[in-house]
Amino acid sequence: MSKMKFAFLLALAPVMMGSDYSEDEIAQNLSALTVTGKLPVCKTGEFLTYQGGSLVCAIPPGNGISGLTKCEGQLLTNTGAGGEFKTLSCTPKGSASISSTDINRVNTLKTNVDTLSTTVNNLTAASPSRGYYFGLSTVQPANAMLFVAGNDYGAASGNALCKTTARPKAHICTVYEIYASVAAGKNMSTLAGVNAWVYNSSWNKVAVNPADADRGISETCGGFVYSSADTQWQGTMVSYNATGPVLSFRNTSCGSGLRVACCD
Repeated sequence: MSKMKFAFLLALAPVMMGSDYSEDEIAQNLSALTVTGKLPVCKTGEFLTYQGGSLVCAIPPGNGISGLTKCEGQLLTNTGAGGEFKTLSCTPKGSASISSTDINRVNTLKTNVDTLSTTVNNLTAASPSRGYYFGLSTVQPANAMLFVAGNDYGAASGNALCKTTARPKAHICTVYEIYASVAAGKNMSTLAGVNAWVYNSSWNKVAVNPADADRGISETCGGFVYSSADTQWQGTMVSYNATGPVLSFRNTSCGSGLRVACCD
């Protein structure tokens, strides 16, 4: 930058900082700022300043802010009340503190985030509301009561027939999961020409035992715990064919020995 340009910028500095200099005063300052020798070399923290008709190195004033000092190894911190930067002082690193109210707010937010994270993890680990068909149970129950080694009963027993170490969330397929599996293009070949138990509640009203007519258990063999014929309850089975009808859902006797259609 040429000396004249530099002098011109220095002369305009008071105007840019909001000073009330007139054009004549600026012209006089510009004349006084003619540099004929070398500019002074300023130390760290100093700035080239126009004072008393010459350029000198000086630390600029605080402009109304008290406590503006050079902090060696410390942090320049607002220690005044309120949000205005009116009192600045040097503070050792790490010694600043926040109010107990802010600390409690941060701790509460962390607790809420931890709780939400736990909830999401639990939902992820839970059994899905809808799965897809993956195969038939290895065990074929003698009837719709679906006992497994005498440990489980009804639908829980049927689910246990599908569960494996690799598929801990496996369960008896519903008719809707079977339909969704076909619609999604899942491999249904193990159901070809085979009848298998599925869960289906359509709330058909049976002629016998009207006290249970609205319970929606007449298509599930009473929740897979009924194996006789006195109430006229039945179970629902599914079969699959590559050519029509692709899916076939039919009612069958609760005493039928069928494998379970498993979904995950």
